[in-house]
Amino acid sequence: MPGEFLRANPNDGPPVLGRHNLILRASARAHHVKDYPGPLSIKTVVKGQAAWRRDRRSLAVAQDSFLVLSDGEPYSLDIEAREPVHTCCVFFAKGFVESVHQSMTSGGLDAHDPIQTEFLSHLHPRDERILKRIAGIVGRADPPTFWIDEQFLALAQDLLLLYAEVRQRIGRLQGRKPSTREELYRRVSTGRDFIHARAFESITLAAVARASYLSPYHFHRAFRGAFGVSPHDYVTRLRIDRAAQLLRESPDLSVTHVAGAVGFESPTSFASLFSRHTGVSPSALKRGPGALKQLKPAASRLRTNGS
Repeated sequence: MPGEFLRANPNDGPPVLGRHNLILRASARAHHVKDYPGPLSIKTVVKGQAAWRRDRRSLAVAQDSFLVLSDGEPYSLDIEAREPVHTCCVFFAKGFVESVHQSMTSGGLDAHDPIQTEFLSHLHPRDERILKRIAGIVGRADPPTFWIDEQFLALAQDLLLLYAEVRQRIGRLQGRKPSTREELYRRVSTGRDFIHARAFESITLAAVARASYLSPYHFHRAFRGAFGVSPHDYVTRLRIDRAAQLLRESPDLSVTHVAGAVGFESPTSFASLFSRHTGVSPSALKRGPGALKQLKPAASRLRTNGS
């Protein structure tokens, strides 16, 4: 995959994953990785969509989400697209995030509690920290090395704050033992990964619950407890976000086409839901950038702060 590595000290020999903090900005129409046990990393897609695979599960990443993979966790990647898919991936040196964790004395983190990155190793919806910071990295044509060094520290802190939020979500789940709540969070997170991979298809609560190894009742209750919304509302918001993106970036597409592309069977129902969530109609958003000023701030943003 054609791309460039960014790092703080370019004179420290050739870039080595796991040894150096590295940012890989890349683009390709076709690229494949199979069962690579990489370091702790953050995977983002700037344009297009890419499907990482972990434990035989597809993890579809687009502009509205990011993927965290733990150190040593084997993953595969498949990109096959007509237009180049642009990605930006952050690879942390072994022990770097843990060292930042030990230095943090605030933010709700216990510096003596070891980080269990397995709880982060899932898809995460758009947030106001990590994806915003990644966008700043993508937008810098020739960033100075000192600035790059600061970004690694900031991203490590962002990841640790996300970890603290995940622990809060686990604590809200029902279960007498911490191990029971942790296992329940693993399962509903697996369900959320399943939803992201199939959000624009016809999916059922039973199918998502089955992928999570939970009954529909227990999955629905645990999902709402962990993420603050029902699975149905979560899917709806993902679809609305994707529709808004298509309407902005592809004005030649009809509203009916966009509705079908994001999983809505009825264009009328789609238009009503879209207006309710965003404050503007699909047709108005298609007509021009003026409608962007009317969009409700974070109207369709999914809760990521654990509040």
